[in-house]
Amino acid sequence: MKLKKTIQVKIEYPETNSLDRKCKWICPELTAIDGIGELALWELKGLVVTIGFINDEQEKIIGSGVMIAPGVCLTATHVMEETRQKNALVYSFPCENSMRIWSPRDFSASEKVSVEIMPFQKKVPRYMDVGILSLSPFSKFEDHENYMFAPLEVSIPKIGERLWAAGYREIDNDGVPTLAFFCTSGIVTEQYLQGRGTFINGPCIEVAMETRGGMSGGPVYNAEGKVIGVISSSLEGAQGPSYISLIWPALLSTVYAPWPEKLWPKQTAGIQISADKGVKILGSARIDDEGSYKIKFPKQSSESMLAVLETAGIKLPEEDYDFQDFSHENFEKFLEEEGIKYLFVADKEIFDQGLIDKEYTEIIKLFQCFDASMLEGLEDLNIQSVKLLDNGNIGIDALYNIRIAFLRLRITREEYECHKDLISSLNSLQDQEIDEDYICYDHYARPFYRVNFTYNIQSGECQDIRFQSLSLKI
Repeated sequence: MKLKKTIQVKIEYPETNSLDRKCKWICPELTAIDGIGELALWELKGLVVTIGFINDEQEKIIGSGVMIAPGVCLTATHVMEETRQKNALVYSFPCENSMRIWSPRDFSASEKVSVEIMPFQKKVPRYMDVGILSLSPFSKFEDHENYMFAPLEVSIPKIGERLWAAGYREIDNDGVPTLAFFCTSGIVTEQYLQGRGTFINGPCIEVAMETRGGMSGGPVYNAEGKVIGVISSSLEGAQGPSYISLIWPALLSTVYAPWPEKLWPKQTAGIQISADKGVKILGSARIDDEGSYKIKFPKQSSESMLAVLETAGIKLPEEDYDFQDFSHENFEKFLEEEGIKYLFVADKEIFDQGLIDKEYTEIIKLFQCFDASMLEGLEDLNIQSVKLLDNGNIGIDALYNIRIAFLRLRITREEYECHKDLISSLNSLQDQEIDEDYICYDHYARPFYRVNFTYNIQSGECQDIRFQSLSLKI
């Protein structure tokens, strides 16, 4: 593989292991245009890296990554696994006539964690396709450019939100494999916060944008220019879609990081390891006493949320008005109705996973919820964030619960006869009804939800709700 412009690099042992130049964290300026375009290799001044190996005297690209702190790169797990197997090197392009070559030192990937994004959520261990890689200079850097790094943000991109991605791949240049750098953009079309089956186990999103082979592991940016995830996979075509692994599972990963000397405490680097010139991030994660991986998202102020409404052209009262007032006036009825409906339209697997463990949880799992009603309404509405979407509407993330809901449960007569004694022992099952095929009961519950939905500016109505998580206190 060749570069469109040949860059000669003299392999010379580094003179020092110290941080020999300034560090800058940059947020690229991004243009809201669909599609993929080729940029100069050095467009982002060494911020995005390519990972490859030599095969038959040809350089082969494995994937991409992004520098997030001195000696630390964020990339995809599957890229790191192949990096280890192929003894690959990492390359970056800080300016037009220079290339830096990095040597991988250590990586933390394929972590099995149980991510919790709302209260009472059940722990489900999953392997994740995002992690960190530590690097040190393979040879002396001949350029005099600063080191560039990307700030991170822990977030749930909203349906309809525009994102950008960057990475390298090989292209055919008159029969010669050539390295090229691409940037692409598109709209979020789906969220898979519990993973996408066996395809991608960790929290990920689907984006209607084109990405290409070799871009895997490359950074995905929000409108503010902060990295929120990495490219995991994609389908061929102008609209993809592409699947993006969110950064959350990598927040507590650590790696051995001998370079630069004296920067990382005990030569241990990580996204949440405190160090001068360490990773810059909004949001955090921690492990609680029960082993759950708890995510803390950046808090958006009421003033910031109201500013989004005003930018969208919504006229607001001039005094003593906050976003909570707006949300109660415009969101509550919609969230109550959709929350009750979700209890009986959700897949049984989702319903069963949402049941908070009690001594009688397994009895409830024998039943199918086929209807629900509300006795007492919405409580504790907590708007997490709002964002102006590409189409001019507003995307909203929210937590809430319904104080008392009655679940209408049923079981086939055959199943009932098999478990009759067990079911009869549960006194909280009420109002038995028997028909030709089923035995039916009522049971109360307090459901907790995390949702993403859209507020339509033109109609003043809520729409396009996505349930990110459900917990049921029974």
